[in-house]
This record gives sequence, structure tokens and C-alpha cells, in this order.
Amino acid sequence: MHAHQAPLVDLGDRLHVGADVATADDDLPVVAVHGSADVSHGTVRDGIDAAEIIAYLRADAASYLYPDDDAMTSDPFLSDGLVFRFAGAPPTVRVAAGTPAGLVDETVRVVQAINAALPRHWQLQFSPEPEPAVTPVPPDGEILVNFAPQANWPAESVPPDNPDLGLAAPEYAFAPTGDPQDPVRLEIVAGTVWVDPSQTEGLERLGVIAHELIHLLGRGHVDPECFPQTLMVAGGSETLTEHVLHLLDREALHAVYGRLSASIPPDRIAEELGPWSDTSMHVQGRFRAGDGNIAFGTALRNGLAQPWANGPAPASDPGDNAALARSVRWSGRLLGLTPRSETVAGMAELVVDFPNMSGSLDFSQLEHWAADAAPGPEGSGTTWRDGQLGYQIKVRGNTFVQSGGDAGLVTGAFFGTSHEGMGGVLVREDLSAGFGGNR
Repeated sequence: MHAHQAPLVDLGDRLHVGADVATADDDLPVVAVHGSADVSHGTVRDGIDAAEIIAYLRADAASYLYPDDDAMTSDPFLSDGLVFRFAGAPPTVRVAAGTPAGLVDETVRVVQAINAALPRHWQLQFSPEPEPAVTPVPPDGEILVNFAPQANWPAESVPPDNPDLGLAAPEYAFAPTGDPQDPVRLEIVAGTVWVDPSQTEGLERLGVIAHELIHLLGRGHVDPECFPQTLMVAGGSETLTEHVLHLLDREALHAVYGRLSASIPPDRIAEELGPWSDTSMHVQGRFRAGDGNIAFGTALRNGLAQPWANGPAPASDPGDNAALARSVRWSGRLLGLTPRSETVAGMAELVVDFPNMSGSLDFSQLEHWAADAAPGPEGSGTTWRDGQLGYQIKVRGNTFVQSGGDAGLVTGAFFGTSHEGMGGVLVREDLSAGFGGNR
């Protein structure tokens, strides 16, 4: 999987594709039945409210203050704290040459989780070309991730007492703003992450990688007594999640890179944040597949649409399933939201030629309803665009991604013990949607 694809999360008995925004079965009313899918629609208060986001970002800004006896407190950029962010363009993340494949995969997984929280116009890149491990300072616009024992970390950066599992070393620079009142701003332009893989593993190591990358995106440490549900506390969060980021981490990333100007003082946070809601609009579908349920849909909050899908985990890869020895078809539904809060629904059909591990994914009879309105029965909406989208896909283990076709990114997975179901997400400029189907 590539960094620009949606996260694929193994929850043990289920696989989850996309953002961690699925609602409970009884949170929304069923408003229609499309094919074999129960369609639900409505709003759920499942976000972080403006007061907490502002308080968190003010505490974060204060984390950059210097001690009172430090001459830097007279610096106008730091005297009141600063909401730091990376430079205008998103950075490219690289790993050091010689990094084992498993650690490369973990880094990509973390980048995917971070990207799921960021606005579409500001997504981290990941380069498969490694950087020499001896690189003293990455070039501007890049973040280098090193996995090495603490003894190999830069001596000047390692705390003398209680050394950490990870370390982030940002590079700062002044950039012109074009504003005569504030002609320059201080921003992060590059950075290096160090993680000792011998001291951490599993979900904790994913959290360490994410913690250090988010440092290089500008976030500092906050008080765990005030903000217990965030990765960004000294030593890392005591609560681990398979989705890597906590809700507050995701909301803060979206606020900083979706709403705020670069490097602002804390007294401007509330004004620049603007209207901010803790309530999401959801559309989702559920149906039976084999011995479990497949669910899929999209949530929209504060301008960020986040699609998702999940279902029972397969017992094996498709290549080990004798029932999938030739061309196989899955049929189901798509449900999504446009940037204007219009529900889009239609048919979904996946056909895979397993000898070649490739196939097609087609969405047809696409229709939409008015902004904020619940979808009605099949055929009661208005044709969306020309009513269809099509993609070529390639299969990798229990996942599939687009290899051609219309604009957009497709990330999907097979569901059910014997791959009875499939599902995934489609992300485009004009539509974010989840989909699912039965064999």
C-alpha cells in the first residue's frame, strides 16, 4: 500500500478501511433500503468542540515558550508562544537506507493515518527512495526517519536522563509573508526522526513514529492532566489505538492545516479557526455477508469528508482460496457525500480475474439528493454527473487499489472468512464515499 491510499487497519476479527469515523449501529435511523443494504443518515455529536480545540492549540503554542531567564523570550516570534506548522508545501517522508521492510511498512501506515486527518490539499508524501543514513540534515521539504539504537542517535540531541523511545529534530527557517506588518514568519522546513526499534514494538512503536512525525508538523507537548487523549504528551500516550491517532490528534491536524495561517500567536487561534462544529453528518450502509456484517459510509465535519468501510477479516489471502480460482464478481452499493453535503448513492460491482490479480471496479446508476437531505428509495434522486465511474484495480493480498480509470483514489479489501464480501473507499475532489458488496 502507498502513503496516498487510505489506511487499512487490522482490528483482529475485522478489517477497517479508511478513517476511524464509523458510528455505532443504533446511532442513526434507517431511512431507506438500497438493494440488500440498510441505509442510515443523520448527525452525530462525535467530534471535539471549538473550546477544547482552542484550549489545546493554546497549550501547544505555550509549549514553545522559553524560560523567563532566556534571552529568546524577547523574540517577538516566541514571547507569547506560537502555533508552529511545516512550511507551505507538505513534506516528503523518507526512511534511511537499509531500513527493514517491516519498519518501512510501519512508517507508511503512520503516514496514511496522518493523511486521513489532513485536508485533501495538504497530504504528506512518502518516497520509496531511501535517504543515506548518514545525512546530517535533510534538504528543505523532507523528513528523514531513522530506526537505530539510541547509542547511534546524535549525542547533542539525546536527553542525558531518561532517554526517550523516539526523537524529533526539526529544522527552522524564516520565510517572507508579503505582509508589511509581519514581513517574515518562523516555520519548520525539514526534520529528522529517530526511533529505537529495539525498545518498542507493535502499537506502541506506531504511536512513537506518529508522535515524532507530528512534532515535525509543529505540535509540541501538552499537559496529560488537561489533555489525556492525545499522543502529544511527554513519553507518549498511555492509551494505544489500532488507528494510531486519537481523535484530538486528528482534529488538531485538521484545524492547523485546514483553517489556521502559518505560525500564528495564540491570541489569533479562535478568530482564524472560525465556525467549528463537534457534530458530523453521516451516511452509511450495512448488510450481511457470509458470517458477519459489512458496513460502509462517509462522515463530514468541518469541511473534511472521511469515508470508511469494514467487515469480517478473511481467514487467508485470496490466492489460497480455491473458490477464487478464476474470474469472480461482487455486487453491492456505494454511499458518499459531496463537499456540499449531498448524499450520493449507486451500485458497486467488483470483478477480479484472480489468475492475473487484476480487475475492474464500476459504480453505476449514481444519484444524489439535496444538501443535508436524507437519501430516499433507489431511483428517487437526481443523476449525479453522468451516473457512472469506472476503475481498473490490482489485488495485493487481501487488498486492492486502483491502477487506472477515472479520477480518484480507491482503497479496498476483501471481507468474510472465505472472501464473501468486499468493501473500501473512494476519494475524489467532488465525492468521498464508502462501498461494499457480496460475492
